[in-house]
Amino acid sequence: MLVLLSYHRGQPWEDSVATGIQRGLGAQAELVFLHFDHKRFPTPEDGDSRLTVALETAARARPAVVIAVDDHAWAMALRHRSELGAQVPIVFCGLNHWDAGARPPNTTGVVEAYDLRGTLDLAFRLHPSSRRLVVLNDATETGQANRATLASVMPGAAAGRQVVDLGLGSFSETETALRGLDPDRDVVLQLNWNIDASGTAQAHEDAVRRARAACPAPLYGVWDFQFGHGIVGGSLMDGEMHGREAGELAQRLLAGANADSLPVRERPRTRAVVAAAELARFGLTPADVPAGVEVVGREPGFWERHGQVVLVAALVIAAQGATIAWLLVAMRRRRLAEQAQREVEVRMRRSQRMDAVGQLAAGIAHDFNNVLTAILGHADLLALRLGDRSDLQGSVGIISGAAQRAAGTVRNLLSFARGHAGASGSCAVNEVLREVVALLEHSIDRRIAVFTSLEAQVGRAGIDGAELQQVVVNLALNARDAMPQGGRLDITTRIILLAEGAEQKVLGLAPGKQVVIEVSDTGNGIPAERLERIFDPFFTTKDVGKGTGLGLAVVHGVVTRSKGAIRVESTVGKGTRFRIWLPVAADQPTERAPLRRPVAGLRILLVDDEEQIGQVIRRLLEACGCQVALFHDSNVVGAWFADHQDEVDVAMLDGNMPGLSGWQLAAHLLEQRPELPVIALTGAATSEALTAWHASGVTRVLTKPLGREQLQRVLSEFAPRPA
Repeated sequence: MLVLLSYHRGQPWEDSVATGIQRGLGAQAELVFLHFDHKRFPTPEDGDSRLTVALETAARARPAVVIAVDDHAWAMALRHRSELGAQVPIVFCGLNHWDAGARPPNTTGVVEAYDLRGTLDLAFRLHPSSRRLVVLNDATETGQANRATLASVMPGAAAGRQVVDLGLGSFSETETALRGLDPDRDVVLQLNWNIDASGTAQAHEDAVRRARAACPAPLYGVWDFQFGHGIVGGSLMDGEMHGREAGELAQRLLAGANADSLPVRERPRTRAVVAAAELARFGLTPADVPAGVEVVGREPGFWERHGQVVLVAALVIAAQGATIAWLLVAMRRRRLAEQAQREVEVRMRRSQRMDAVGQLAAGIAHDFNNVLTAILGHADLLALRLGDRSDLQGSVGIISGAAQRAAGTVRNLLSFARGHAGASGSCAVNEVLREVVALLEHSIDRRIAVFTSLEAQVGRAGIDGAELQQVVVNLALNARDAMPQGGRLDITTRIILLAEGAEQKVLGLAPGKQVVIEVSDTGNGIPAERLERIFDPFFTTKDVGKGTGLGLAVVHGVVTRSKGAIRVESTVGKGTRFRIWLPVAADQPTERAPLRRPVAGLRILLVDDEEQIGQVIRRLLEACGCQVALFHDSNVVGAWFADHQDEVDVAMLDGNMPGLSGWQLAAHLLEQRPELPVIALTGAATSEALTAWHASGVTRVLTKPLGREQLQRVLSEFAPRPA
């Protein structure tokens, strides 16, 4: 196979096309390359001498196919076709001047249809303020073809911009003109700039580097060999891909196809690409690049380089419960600082960061709920020992209530970090608020007077009671911090009819009855410039270590998930008022509580690797009259169960344990006794844990902390019916 190339070896386009031809053909043909060197020696005499060599080579090689690369080689092949072999098919590529209506017989090929319009569209999107297009193009044969192509896409491609031509004078004259360009006003399209008016030649890559050194304005191109030498980018034609297509056509001819039956490939095959370093030169970032355009040379972001180290460190520190809040604030502030410099990297990895926070929150929930299980369990046991008449029962009740409130806080932290929806349902608003006021009496500064005005007509609202309690407690504790010298805290409720109109649209609520809750204080107030950010996660006006910035974010999330709205009014030095709108819920009919079966005598298999937690749950179960077999090592339970499975009525298994996890142990027990009731105990009911439990066959899951009443209620489901 004879390959005629218009230019010289070492010319980037010619070399990449030749490589593509070889790869397109593989080992199907023996390739003989002849270069006309027309770029450097364009005179007819030079061409004739090289043509003589080509014809002599063709006579000896007797090629089955001739491939002509670029216009000069194609013209020579057609002119001397009889001498090359009248019946030999010709495949062309790199062709600029193509007339589809004058296709010679027994030929096919690939037109060099580069994407000028795509390059200009990209340039003008990245530089919308530009007002002038400067075309750098010489007077060579390729340059003339470029002008014809430009004429076919102008003026639409220039989008109303002035078009200026450069490159027809000497190299020094053109450089002088380039130096006078304005980077804010001009965009340069560099095509061919290889030969100047004096006939002096320069290579393509040298031309790009020379233009970049002189020109302060952004350069764009249409060929891939220009990339990496100074152009910002463009919709670039790949010479190797171009040559590969020509090689594939030649391969089909070798396999027996007729050249006239193979369609000429005329559409451009390009890739849109920009250089990160050139973007930065003109104040652009990868975030400014349109979708679908490849950014080459982008520096890896902070999280790509250090993300794994930070995550490991965070997981280790998570075990230190006392420092978790500070760590979250520090990590978030550092991320915010990095966001100013690496905005696009932060956006791309936001979901990964929040997943890491979710994992940390799940770890916190697990550890805290285990601690709270010990507190609640011992409070229950203490209440049983003290009896109903003891004056200390009130203190025990306060301990239990505070522990339950702490458990609610942990649930909200986990819900916020993972974006889970809150509990559904409704609650009696005034009853919940009275409970909150009772809690505040034991946790708020005695110099703060708490007043309530609860409208009697206020019934139920569409929000879970525990979440409403958490909302009001967060607001009350914020009010306490705003009144370090004491003051007044007011909590009020009322019913309103929200009519369709401006207020309803601003709040984003459905028209109808709404419960309005107001929490107001006489504290320091919030400056106007900070009011817009108070609901942002991790934003706090408190000193480091005194606030996490999560409280009001949780409040806002709970209210909006309940289809409500929250607004704030504040005056510095006079106080702050939070107003909450919640949809009215229908009153629930009174349901008779299900009969609770006695659980005394139930035989329980209890497995928990934490000795303190296992002991307190065992004592609570024994207080209910159950018989308990307690294990702290899950690995030994299987062997024991094989000998004592008939002595177990219910198995209660912790989830995260060394050795066999709870769900693995459950699957093992259910293999031996499929009808065995199994209750899962978990400190953090994550979606992954629930999936694992359900896969093992366990559907009953209890979330810690656990109390005696909760255990008794659940176990009554498995107690035998009274005779």
